[in-house]
Amino acid sequence: MRRLLRLILLVCGLTSGFLSNGTGAHATIVRFDTNLGSILVRLYDTATPITTNNFLAYVNANSWDNSFIHRSVSGFVVQGGGYKLDPDIFNTVDITSFAPIQNEFGISNLRGTIAMAKLGGDPNSATNEWFFNLANNSANLDNQNGGFTVFGRITSGLSVIDDIAALDIVSAGEPFTNVPVLDFDKVIAQNNILDEDAVIVSDVSVLSFPDADYDFNHKVAGQDFIFWQRTFGSTTVAVADGNGNGVVDVADLSLWQAGYGASSATSTTAAVPEPATLALAGGFAWLLVARRFRRRATD
Repeated sequence: MRRLLRLILLVCGLTSGFLSNGTGAHATIVRFDTNLGSILVRLYDTATPITTNNFLAYVNANSWDNSFIHRSVSGFVVQGGGYKLDPDIFNTVDITSFAPIQNEFGISNLRGTIAMAKLGGDPNSATNEWFFNLANNSANLDNQNGGFTVFGRITSGLSVIDDIAALDIVSAGEPFTNVPVLDFDKVIAQNNILDEDAVIVSDVSVLSFPDADYDFNHKVAGQDFIFWQRTFGSTTVAVADGNGNGVVDVADLSLWQAGYGASSATSTTAAVPEPATLALAGGFAWLLVARRFRRRATD
């Protein structure tokens, strides 16, 4: 195995000179912690630099700590990032927004992606609200209002989004006409939505992994090559999209080559499906070759 890995590294070195994409860029991994579970997202730092920088500015400011999911539309989107309960639906706090950003549409709004919400009729109005696509919404969201900018994709925790989407919905008036709640009968009886009733995003944080750690075990080794090999050419599986340009390509292999042997001491862990055992050499054949509620995804 070690001899084979050395051969892979040698081939990577021979091919790296032909790469057109830089290897310095990396794709940030963020985690959404909710009371229904955690969601890991790989950001498209290279494909959507303005949007990812904007998103990370809110993360670094702890803007979304203890916010709530205020909109869930079955088969469409789950949306958050805009509000906090203080302490209930009749006393919400708008999350402070930074300046609107330029639209960077380019990656399709498919199931499992995260995109920015914005004002109707203004492509360059995205600020702090985001939504997860529950379904393939490209026919709708790719074609209206300049296209909605997808800036990341779920790598772990898609089931959490589905669990949120499966919750009962309560209408508390605009902009809270589709609020998912944990206990519908309780909410109706008390005629209110409290923190304990809502889907709370307790924290959004950046995780620390070495570049090209595609299985998220805090070290760059042969198993990461297998993840890259299995998903080479994919635009819908982001685990091995190490530079965040929206596709698993040779640049991501070069990142693996450059980072091989790196490790991190952090105890942060993430669940990623283990691939079946593959023959590493099998990859060489193709290796060479107008109001608050308007800031939303429109259904």
